[in-house]
Amino acid sequence: MEEPVHYLILLLLQFDGTLVKEALEFTRPMTLMECLDWGGAHREAIATYNEKVNAWFLNDGSGTWQGFTCVQDPDKMTNAKN
Repeated sequence: MEEPVHYLILLLLQFDGTLVKEALEFTRPMTLMECLDWGGAHREAIATYNEKVNAWFLNDGSGTWQGFTCVQDPDKMTNAKN
């Protein structure tokens, strides 16, 4: 879990049915565990949970939070080893 990751990919579903994949690039080295923690904190910062429908609604009213993933950039991995 100490592997470096470079991006947090947000999965957001707009109310018109469009699935948006939004990439956030980290400005400092981050481990997978740090990314997972950061992703959970970011969800709580931009969305509000509704128990009645068991969903996270984006605070800007544009849709719902569907999830996130932490991603390594292979090019940055190669550059880091050189």
